[in-house]
Amino acid sequence: MRNIIAGTLTALLTFGTVSPSQATSLQISPVLVEVPAPGAASKLLLKNTGSELVKAQIRIFKWIQENGKDKLVRTRDVVASPPLVKISPKGTNLVRVIRISKTPTDGEEAYRIIVDQLPSRTRKTGVAVKLQMRYSIPVFFGANHEDEPSLTWKVKNHGSNLVVKNKGKKHIRISELIVKDKKGAKIASKPGLVGYVLSNSFASFDVNSVKKAKRNSKVLISANGQLGKIKLNSRVQ
Repeated sequence: MRNIIAGTLTALLTFGTVSPSQATSLQISPVLVEVPAPGAASKLLLKNTGSELVKAQIRIFKWIQENGKDKLVRTRDVVASPPLVKISPKGTNLVRVIRISKTPTDGEEAYRIIVDQLPSRTRKTGVAVKLQMRYSIPVFFGANHEDEPSLTWKVKNHGSNLVVKNKGKKHIRISELIVKDKKGAKIASKPGLVGYVLSNSFASFDVNSVKKAKRNSKVLISANGQLGKIKLNSRVQ
């Protein structure tokens, strides 16, 4: 496997060729892990709500943003214990997430926990499940509650592209994005989760272009962040 893992791993949840009952049998909580300094460990709860044994593999990757895009990189700084689990029907398993690196965190470190449900053979049909559920769970070590993102927003390509730079010590989670022109007409939008901008990084997001905006024209950006509503003025570049 290459050091940098393909972006397909970064989807929050992807489904393979499984039946609805199998697809919902593996549940994981929490779906976001934050460990303030000086903490170095957390836990995941894996629950099997189905009637068949579930096997799962847990891997952890360093999460970076390079040229505005998410990338996952192999790491030994954070580990999952155990890395493989078997969950009995209606049973639960705890997995510890441990930062074993002795180097103090410089700001916030970002990781992704990838949980794959492994192929299994059902007792009723004997048919093997070849492609299974995958979870990708954000993990952040180091940032304290008082740390905040420090953001710079740019709207590009006639309102179809948003670039967000974060100089702060904490990530920002952006959702429900709307870009309007100075008259209040919607130029671009992206419902639901737009994405994350990691600390000391920048991210570029494609948005649905509703109306072409002129270069250098004023726009109003509104979105939701984990700290509350975001509203600001910018210009199209």
